Amino acid sequence: MLFVIAVVYVYLASVVGVTDSTPDSWYVAAVYEHKVILNLDPRVPVSRHDALQHMQKNLDIYEEQAARAAQQVWGPDPGVPEDGIHGFNFTRLSITSYLETIPDPQEESWNPCMEPERHNNTEVLQRLSCMARRNNLYLVANMPDLQPCPLKTSPSSTCPPDGRWQFNTNVAFRYMSDGLLVARYHKHNLYFEASCDTPPEPEIITFDTPFAGKFWVAWSLPACMDECTTWIMNEIWRDQENKVQCYG
Repeated sequence: MLFVIAVVYVYLASVVGVTDSTPDSWYVAAVYEHKVILNLDPRVPVSRHDALQHMQKNLDIYEEQAARAAQQVWGPDPGVPEDGIHGFNFTRLSITSYLETIPDPQEESWNPCMEPERHNNTEVLQRLSCMARRNNLYLVANMPDLQPCPLKTSPSSTCPPDGRWQFNTNVAFRYMSDGLLVARYHKHNLYFEASCDTPPEPEIITFDTPFAGKFWVAWSLPACMDECTTWIMNEIWRDQENKVQCYG
């Protein structure tokens, strides 16, 4: 197991040209990586009960590390690893019980920890939200998302043959003893991910923080490959007060 608290003082001066040393010109973030507890036969479908039991084992570890991070950071909580909750090498069918339908925070304000009854089969979202709330930290995590066809964000797009969208997804939850879901990002440039769909259009997803302005949510290769990067860089240079940060 590897745990890294990014006792990395992330100076905004290096990104947005801040030159003073006032308290809001830096923050401390945490980054966490661990040896994922895997489904040893990921190509075989399992029940929702078994999928939850599996994911809770990894979430138990996240819970412990979030509590550790809360004692040392001022800013985001651990950026946790891709596939770190559920694992990898699933087929489109075998990942089904691991999926949760994640509401779009741009369309709906929802706190999974405080309103668990609003959406069914959202146990992982609820636990992540409570984790952020309990530890008073922003939390960014990766999990698979199920969306019905047609997509609200792209109603004219062609549905997958089985009639549903499955996305590799980042979610972000707000701190301040809250746990509100504030961001949902669907990964665009997939890398040997047979269980997931490429979203019809690249997404530019950000969330605001009181300590470092706007954060851009991306994951892995998208940060290097698509036009979203160009947009972010334009935002940084267009308005240095915007304080756009990359988190992914």
